[in-house]
Amino acid sequence: MATGSNDMPDHRKRNTFTSYVAPMVGDLRVTADTNEWCLPSDLRDVHLAKPRLLSGEQIVASAPAYMYSPIAPMESSSSNSSPNITNNSSNTTSQSNGNNGSANRLSSSHKEASFGLLSVTNFKLAFVPLHARNLLPASASTSAAAAASSSDLYQENTFLGRNEVTLNNIDQLYTIAEQGRAASALQAARMASNSGRRKKLEPAKQQHINGRIVALHIICKNFRLLKFAFQQQDSKLSDYGKLIASALARFAFPMRHDLSFAYAYREPYYATPIPGVSMYASKNDWARELIRCGATEWQVVSASAVPQLQNRLQACKYTLPPHFVIPKGCEVERFLQLSLAFCDSRAAFWVYSYGSGGASLVRLAELQPASQQDNKLENIMLELVRKCDERRQLKLLQLTDQLPSIQDVQRAYQKLRRLCTPETPEKFMLQDDKYLGLLEKTNWLLYVSLCLRHASEAAATLRASITCVLQESNGRDLCCVISSLTQLLLDPHFRSIDGFQSLVQKEWIALEHPFQRRLGHVCVASGEQAPDSEQSPVFLLFLDCVWQLLQQFPDEFEFSQTYLTTLWDACFMPIFDSFQFDSQAQRAAAVNEARLVLRPVWDWGEQFSDKDKLFFSNPLYQRQRGEITAAQQHHRRSLAVGGGAGGHNNSRLLGTGAGASPSRYTINPQLFATQSSVPQDRYLQPAHRILDLAVWEQCYYRWLPVLDIRGGGQPQVDLFHRLLLSNIAKLQRSIELQSFDELPDAYYDSQGETRQQQQQRQEEDQPVEYVDGVERRRKSNPATAAANGLQQVVNGGGGALQLSTLSSFFPFGNPIAGDAPHELYDILSSSSELLLDTSSMLDKSSIV
Repeated sequence: MATGSNDMPDHRKRNTFTSYVAPMVGDLRVTADTNEWCLPSDLRDVHLAKPRLLSGEQIVASAPAYMYSPIAPMESSSSNSSPNITNNSSNTTSQSNGNNGSANRLSSSHKEASFGLLSVTNFKLAFVPLHARNLLPASASTSAAAAASSSDLYQENTFLGRNEVTLNNIDQLYTIAEQGRAASALQAARMASNSGRRKKLEPAKQQHINGRIVALHIICKNFRLLKFAFQQQDSKLSDYGKLIASALARFAFPMRHDLSFAYAYREPYYATPIPGVSMYASKNDWARELIRCGATEWQVVSASAVPQLQNRLQACKYTLPPHFVIPKGCEVERFLQLSLAFCDSRAAFWVYSYGSGGASLVRLAELQPASQQDNKLENIMLELVRKCDERRQLKLLQLTDQLPSIQDVQRAYQKLRRLCTPETPEKFMLQDDKYLGLLEKTNWLLYVSLCLRHASEAAATLRASITCVLQESNGRDLCCVISSLTQLLLDPHFRSIDGFQSLVQKEWIALEHPFQRRLGHVCVASGEQAPDSEQSPVFLLFLDCVWQLLQQFPDEFEFSQTYLTTLWDACFMPIFDSFQFDSQAQRAAAVNEARLVLRPVWDWGEQFSDKDKLFFSNPLYQRQRGEITAAQQHHRRSLAVGGGAGGHNNSRLLGTGAGASPSRYTINPQLFATQSSVPQDRYLQPAHRILDLAVWEQCYYRWLPVLDIRGGGQPQVDLFHRLLLSNIAKLQRSIELQSFDELPDAYYDSQGETRQQQQQRQEEDQPVEYVDGVERRRKSNPATAAANGLQQVVNGGGGALQLSTLSSFFPFGNPIAGDAPHELYDILSSSSELLLDTSSMLDKSSIV
């Protein structure tokens, strides 16, 4: 056919390359605004939306894709589920009414989806939408610009964007194959998803990916559900879904730990001492804890000082941490000999003492299977522990028989995650009708209840001056949960942010909870054992228990639920080593052999800005008189680079290794006070029945937009509490300083007049001063003017307090609907500063 022939169809006359891949004229995809070929020409190039890469990060695969909401808004879900669109192209082109209805449905779906570039790197899965702030055209609407300007109200991680997840966070991958010819990528994804044709990808079994993939459903370990749809073209080479799925199957489920991105990330890290946080990486750290608790019958043992543990032939028999505390009446060699009879060589380890009677909290593993016939060695070890108690009393709590196994915890976690990640609006509504019954069947709250009950029992035992021994199979799983919760109930030091981080460092990291296996950082190859046999979110169960305590005692904890949610997410950030290894020996080997750079997760400044860290603090926390935080003691940040492997103080952080320089002075607990400094009157007695517990909404529901409540939820209450306590702090400071220029507006409201009216009346009452016959004008107080402006922002220009713009999942959900974001952070920062300055004056009587 000649080029200039009039018989040539219109769609063949286009002198562009897109004519070979664009839809035919009359095809529904031409009129559907969900198709990328109908986008403006300046937004057509998806490669403009490249993800931001870190040092050592490389892109593995990229493809244009749609990211659509896991749960459609209820207005459009009904229309999407009404009459199905036929896949016959002749029917779609001949029935105009059907086309209009389909276009309307696709238009409603477009509101839920964003088109952009989906990329898989060796660190994360990143989706960069084309309507990002830096890619908006000059003619963008003001609403889009306002939405972009409010993006800083989300919690912004330095390493991750809002539409990015680490590969460690990906748990399950489902592929949806193409079913005939659909109107668009989104329509094909919805049709396939509603028909239940999802197929789980099993990377451990080296499963081959068959068929053309039209959509991917990715379920993350933090309950996030990601849905992506891919536009299928005529060419078989453009199977974008298979490209992304293959890349995720290869890189998101590594078979070895050294394939983690932490080994490729070579950005220098300046090791900074974290004020107030004890890392328990040296003998002195444990000695200080012995002194604080008044434990005089225990001694610290360092593996580097024991010849038996330095002998390679003998050291392989033990799995001991670098530093541990044992009874003073037992010689080290004798203790090591007894420990071989216990699982993971975990004999009695001291972790805490309470009261003046020397009652201690001890962790103990069970006997090896070969030694269970004779419990003589276990009785010897318990007798050594009993001698450390002045009253010679001891109570043994068998956690294995009374608490769920790690497999039970894993099953409950999977059921809870399925309940919180419904794939379709129909399934969401079906679950919503019988939600409480489904929640009960997960057994998650039952296990939380059991943990709180046994922690309360252990705390009551210590308060009765009786030593409590927690025994579990290996002493490294549920022992960590009960031991940590017990210390939270007894010791107010561990309820502060620094104290809580020290507690996690001691109970979970220093005493070697197997994070690598429990959180699934390494995928077990097929043929060895079941991939999920050792995977269990025990640490996440502990965080839920802590959240329950925070709900019951909101004024006893310095940290907030946002801090706990952030800590949950930090478990899957491979850049920081705190939750990435099973033992300190693995960590030391990674440093010495692979030159891994250690970065503790407690250095929150590496991930978040100051405005994000404001939400880590609890506005209701009641600091005791005379209590000074570590942040007030240390204001300088050291930038010195230490020696050791990689030049980043790795040896110092580990406390082991060839480059470690021992401390010149070693603390001897016997030379210090023998009395415990732990207060005896600030213990907690939580309610542990299931009916007293709640669901951690911010953590489990934050990815479901249909459950977001505008102007409701706990963040709204927290903001109001910050403002209320800020007014209390202003009043107390005004009384203390006898200066009443900064009184809150609530005072003037109680007087029935505004601040301006009272100031004007005071100025009228004061005599007029004249200088050379001219009236002298007084300067206005800048602080008062700023406070007035801030209060006007909060009050919306006067009247009742208006705080109806926060979401119930703030700062993880959609936070602001067109209000001033910067003024919000001014309120938070000013209230935090006032509460910090006047913390010594605030007491519970102030808010009763």
